[in-house]
Amino acid sequence: MKNLFLIAMSLTALTMALGGESLTLTVDEAVDLSIAQNLELKQSSIDVRGYRRSRERLWNLFLPSMSLSAGIESDAGIIDFGDGSVKKITDAGSFGFSTGLNLTLPLNMAIASGIKARIADYDAGLISYENARGMLERDVRKQFHLLLASQENIQIQKGNIELAEKRLEQVRKNFEYGLAQELDVLSAEVTLAGLRPDYRSTLAEYEKLLLFFKFLIGVDGNTEINLDGSLDAEAYQFDAENLIGKFMSRRSDIRSLEKQIEALKFKKEVLKRNYNMPTLTLDYSYGIHASNADMSASFPPSSIEQWSNWADGGKLRISLGWRFDGLIPGSSIDIQLKESQDAIDKLVLARQMAFKSAAIEITNLVNKLDTARETIDASVSSVELARRNFELTERAYDVGAREILDVDTSQQKYLEALQRLLYAKYEYIAELLNLEHALNASIDELLDNK
Repeated sequence: MKNLFLIAMSLTALTMALGGESLTLTVDEAVDLSIAQNLELKQSSIDVRGYRRSRERLWNLFLPSMSLSAGIESDAGIIDFGDGSVKKITDAGSFGFSTGLNLTLPLNMAIASGIKARIADYDAGLISYENARGMLERDVRKQFHLLLASQENIQIQKGNIELAEKRLEQVRKNFEYGLAQELDVLSAEVTLAGLRPDYRSTLAEYEKLLLFFKFLIGVDGNTEINLDGSLDAEAYQFDAENLIGKFMSRRSDIRSLEKQIEALKFKKEVLKRNYNMPTLTLDYSYGIHASNADMSASFPPSSIEQWSNWADGGKLRISLGWRFDGLIPGSSIDIQLKESQDAIDKLVLARQMAFKSAAIEITNLVNKLDTARETIDASVSSVELARRNFELTERAYDVGAREILDVDTSQQKYLEALQRLLYAKYEYIAELLNLEHALNASIDELLDNK
């Protein structure tokens, strides 16, 4: 059902894009569409396909190397110097044909390590793909909610401009009736003129964000996108130490480093066993040959009907060889083995650094979530206070108890309070998504392990 849904979403998006129509998406639908359409993720899936193919064909390590040869031989001369020594191509034994097949299979203890190295490479590639997919899902969800926040900000600024326009209109009427000064009209005009550039800038930024969102989900830039969602989110409280202890091992970077270390160890073992342990080689060759001579007769060969003496033959050879130059200190193989160990040691240190860095990241994310949650709580109160102050200041101005500058100031503070609340909501959602990705766990899993 999941695959059918992704196919349907892809076809729908393509149809909408070609027709220039609109596409309405929830955040989950946007994620599914991006997984089906995103070009960067498709590139990663090709890498995984190669690793999977390698793992599924592990048995091919036991296939022998095969070669096929065929040739025509002739020892006939070209120039006759008149002494009768030139051998003609029609002479017996001067022309022949041969073909052969050769199979070689070396067997040693390195094969088992080679199989394990392939499996480790596949696991590492799969982790890399899962991480790329998780990053894409996180980015799509963040961009989706950022667009929602931008849409609300546009509406807030638009409403703010409408209030300023109404106030300018009212001040002009009051000025005509002698109830306001010219300075009040100029102040209202300046306020309105200052709001419009910010509004246009916000619209331009929204278009830029929308284009990037379309790129993420893989739809045409001309497709109209309608978002079905909100910035409302439940408030959670997490313990950083608890999350670090329970989910650190699930992080993609930690798991990837561990698989890389495992693969390098197996590859080092392959190198070591190839050069420091005996190799059993099975070699079989088979050939078919023919010439224009009866090779079974006594020398010199006598002419017979051409190609009537076809014959074949096979040869099996079993040999045991041992390349022990890897045991010699300072040899090229010895240096390669030491360089392989150096690479392993570097990755071990990288894993230790990744643990420390991840612990700091998770702690910071939890702190940011706490801050965003507290900002939301404070901003809700601030919005209400700023709204009430704006209303009272506007009423006071209407009865001549306040200056128009006071009204503009209170309106600006109300706008700023709304925007702080708006982006605090987005910041909370964004950091929650970052925490899920950092721990490679859903919010439900994080809550179950609190």
